[in-house]
Amino acid sequence: MPKVTVTYFNTKGLGEGIRMLLAYGGQEFEDVRLEKEQWAELKPKTPFGQLPMVKIDGKQYAQSVAICRYLGRKYGLSGSDIEEDLIIDQNLDFFNDVRSKAASAHYEPDEKLKAIKLGELKKEQLPLLFGKLDEIIQKNNGYLAAGKLTWADFIFAGIYDAIKMVTQMPELDEKYPSFKKLKDTVCELPKVKAYIDAAPKTDY
Repeated sequence: MPKVTVTYFNTKGLGEGIRMLLAYGGQEFEDVRLEKEQWAELKPKTPFGQLPMVKIDGKQYAQSVAICRYLGRKYGLSGSDIEEDLIIDQNLDFFNDVRSKAASAHYEPDEKLKAIKLGELKKEQLPLLFGKLDEIIQKNNGYLAAGKLTWADFIFAGIYDAIKMVTQMPELDEKYPSFKKLKDTVCELPKVKAYIDAAPKTDY
């Protein structure tokens, strides 16, 4: 079994899908969770100055989606053909578009402008985007793509709590039950649940 280290902050975010996929695959890994003051020293030593980062037998890899796609292939969570792989990528890219729009508003440093951006987002864009995402999940038997469990579902499950936080929409569970159901489907997989139960508790 290879020696694997996952380096990210002490939060779920972009690192949690990687952690859960490794747990699903039965791969032991060192779960390195950085404090903010540690990041400045490590940043120049990472491939692109970003986290998460995975080290496999001493080799560094970055970009969370690329890592999750690789793990999906390794653990049998890809599409059954290249067309299904395309649909998985397509639907995940759409979900990441939603996440990026929400994050852009949330991390606006000017508080007044942040309130304006978030208000416009919640009124003009998120109803359509979340409605489309809900439709996608319902059409795929409760999954993000291909009508079955894929690596993309682990990304969704890992980021879902952060989506609720950055949109300031804790009511997402009730408004779109398919979202929480998908998250729970992934998080209740036996090996994934064992990882979650033992991991440090974070809100998002």
